[in-house]
Amino acid sequence: MLATERHSKILANVNKEKTVTVAELSKLLDVSEVTIRKDLIKLEQEGLLSRVHGGASIANFLPVERSFIEKQAERMEEKARIARQALRHVQPGDTLILGAGTTTMELAKLLGEVAELTVVTNAVNVAMELNSHVVHHVILIGGEMRAKSFALVGTVAEDNLKKLSVYKCFIGADGIHEQDGFSTLSLAESKVNRVMMERSRKVYVLADHTKFGESHFSSFADLSDVDRIITDRLDIQTQASFLELGVKIEVAQA
Repeated sequence: MLATERHSKILANVNKEKTVTVAELSKLLDVSEVTIRKDLIKLEQEGLLSRVHGGASIANFLPVERSFIEKQAERMEEKARIARQALRHVQPGDTLILGAGTTTMELAKLLGEVAELTVVTNAVNVAMELNSHVVHHVILIGGEMRAKSFALVGTVAEDNLKKLSVYKCFIGADGIHEQDGFSTLSLAESKVNRVMMERSRKVYVLADHTKFGESHFSSFADLSDVDRIITDRLDIQTQASFLELGVKIEVAQA
């Protein structure tokens, strides 16, 4: 049984039973308890369950992370508009970092319109899209790939990023909250996002309006850590609240 299939069965069982033991999972999946413990550590790092003594449980407040494919079909028009607006901040010869995500993928599709870019990314699918333009220098940082998002994460990814320095960073977020800042469902991706931001002079967060007011498993930045949020639309009250906190918000043109 592949690890991804085993992880899926573990999550399904934990969601159904609420709490399961390592011994139960070992018997159910016919693998050693050592393997199960490693699986639980990885799934907890990704924000998909909580480990407890002798097993694991699902915290009720944790949403289930969906795959890139599942999210790709949602709010396609809005994501395309955000990407088009973000493109206005890219000039020929720029050095960029693009994080993983469906909206950053939309930006990657547009970057063929700008010449001679050097683009660093931790997303395998984004790198493939950029490479198809045949006009950019594309750097895929390496690391352990997450099946749901195609993002490369872990110490290899983080260490490789720390050796680089770029001008602009474009990343996404699962949540944008006035107090909690920017967050994601995956602890591993959260760590990589932090390093991406540290290695960039300017940081742009690309996020549609549904992400505002949300706070998820792992916070990776305060509101003051980014230069600008680019979104599709925002009600006047929410926009005013963030502006009062000194956050620059750019609404994509229709």
